Parts: sequence; structure tokens; C-alpha cells
Amino acid sequence: MESSMKLLRASAASVLLVVSLGIAAGTAQAAPTPGAGQVGYSTDSAVTGTELTPAPTSTGNPLDHPVVDKQTAQDNLMREIEIGWANGGATSALIGTVIGFAVGCISIFPAFIVGCAVGAGVGAAIGAVNGITAANPNAEPAFYEWLNAAP
Repeated sequence: MESSMKLLRASAASVLLVVSLGIAAGTAQAAPTPGAGQVGYSTDSAVTGTELTPAPTSTGNPLDHPVVDKQTAQDNLMREIEIGWANGGATSALIGTVIGFAVGCISIFPAFIVGCAVGAGVGAAIGAVNGITAANPNAEPAFYEWLNAAP
């Protein structure tokens, strides 16, 4: 009887973990990225001897934007995060907190209180990131722009 209780407890934790991962994966978007399929070259080409050289253009290359300073990139990032938070990030953070709390309480049973707190924190962070990026697709490019900004 005791072994079946252990099996039930372990399987319940596994089921909650799989459900929480499924919910997190459900926020993915299948929209193509801006500039997908563009290689940054025009159809014009120059033939020199036996080599065919494509003529580069600046229309399709996403790296051809001017480099901004760190403060401007950070201001843009904070604005995009606020837009994502207002449009659904807070709700996703709350859902992530509840799921993380439940998974943490069940999976780390000997340290019951610690497991609940850690699970809630991790769930809130994952839910907030998923919610902000799903609600505002411009938040992720703003983050990478901030990382690549000149100091």
C-alpha cells in the first residue's frame, strides 16, 4: 500500500510538471520573423571572369540598422516591456505563479514551504517572460537591441 502511495505522489508531480510545460509551450507563436527569406542581396549581379558576385543591398539585412547607445536601447526595452505587461504579461505571471506553486509544493515534499516558494518564484518569472513576449512581439527584438547597444 505504501509503495502505491509513493507511485501516486511521484506520478502526480510528473503530471503537473508536464502540464506546466505544455502551458508554457502553448504561448509560442508560429508567425514568421520580420525579414525572413530575405538574404540582403538584390537580383543584380556582376560577372568578373568566371565568378558570379551578387551585388549587396541594404534592404533585407536586419543588421543594417544604426547602432544606438545603451540608454536609448534601455528606454526602448522598458517601454516595450511595459506594453507587454499591460497587454497580458501580468495575467501570465499570475498563472505561472499558481502552477509553479503547485508543482513546487508537490515535487519537493520534504521541504514543503521552501518548495512552494521556489516553485512560485520560478513559475512567476517564466510566466512573465512568456506573457510579455506573447503580448508584445516587439519586446524580444528590443531586448536584443539592448544587449547589442554600444556602451
